[in-house]
Amino acid sequence: MVDAADSLIEDIYDAVTFPERWGGVLERLCALTDATHGFLFTTAPQHDSRTAALWARHNITDSQLADYTAHFRHRDVWANAAAARGLLSRCDVRRGEELVPDAVLRRSAFFNELLRDHGMGRLCALALSDGGELAPVQPVLSLYRPADATPFPDETVRLLRGCAPHLQRAMRLRVRLLARQDGGEEDRWNGRAIDRLPMGVALLDAAGRIATLNRAGQAMIDARDGLRLSQGRLQAEQGGEARRLAHMLEAAVSAGGRGASAHRAEAGDLRVSRPSGRAPYLLTVLPLSPEAAGPFGDAGGCGGGTRIRAAVYIVDPAAVTPGLERRLGALFGLTVVEAGLVADLLADLTPAEIGERRGVAISTVRSQLRSIFAKTGTTRQSELMNLVNRCLMLPEGA
Repeated sequence: MVDAADSLIEDIYDAVTFPERWGGVLERLCALTDATHGFLFTTAPQHDSRTAALWARHNITDSQLADYTAHFRHRDVWANAAAARGLLSRCDVRRGEELVPDAVLRRSAFFNELLRDHGMGRLCALALSDGGELAPVQPVLSLYRPADATPFPDETVRLLRGCAPHLQRAMRLRVRLLARQDGGEEDRWNGRAIDRLPMGVALLDAAGRIATLNRAGQAMIDARDGLRLSQGRLQAEQGGEARRLAHMLEAAVSAGGRGASAHRAEAGDLRVSRPSGRAPYLLTVLPLSPEAAGPFGDAGGCGGGTRIRAAVYIVDPAAVTPGLERRLGALFGLTVVEAGLVADLLADLTPAEIGERRGVAISTVRSQLRSIFAKTGTTRQSELMNLVNRCLMLPEGA
């Protein structure tokens, strides 16, 4: 087993220079773990020629891969569960049963329409994101067994964890090589820039499918609270809103590439209700001219990227940006107590409720409010909330 692992590591590093050997790495891992299928793929919302170059497979057919990419990538219950728990942003190993109960998996379209017919139903997956260069692509290496096979043992988990540092290094080198080949550094910078926005941002291609979706937008989709993706398209869950959103997106994509007057005419706004009862999402749909959007994924200017036709901006009024209190302190000199009071106001608490929650008299809360007004240059609570809501639109620091 030790010799086999050493040979496997050599193959991993060889695959940096010879990417066609990734399939052999997966084949070797399958042989070592009694897996029947192997898949190396990226879970980041953007899927273009560069991320596709990082994909590899063993014992997965062309048609199966095409079905997954076109119809099941956003319906992958294992990947969705991992994303919802923040597991795709750090390096770790998870078995399928740890992500989704077998009963839930077996009821899913992902299992019944894709996995089952290809003899797949057990999973052991290694998320390879490193918080750095690999974070924008979120690579995952997955091994599969048939549904009626025994789950992967602890030995497989240990093997994948042992391989993780080597796989990460190889993937980082591969990403760097691809960036040099296609001039993609600017494109990656643009992706990171929108990823730091606290609002959701979705860029749509000429077919109305999402070409890229930032971190905040992905979190809203993962929450399954009024918005969803179907075959790569953004949809609202409620019937009437779903029809209005579909019409808005179609009109915006159609207007993309036409004159500025068409862009203004086809821009639209929509409130999307949420089953949880929380404040509705606020959506703005904007057509984009080719000059404004470029081709996304074509920083080298060769014309090979995805042409962006429209952008969707999504605001969650109920969300409070992490680090807001620290930011208010830095911008306006608010104390920790004052910044916390502002956060409570954003959560729709009244001054009386804040006083009761904090165990202080309402007169104390009002005194703190007067101090906040003085520091922020506002005179009324409505002005303060307007100012703070603008601050919420500033990019996050990490």
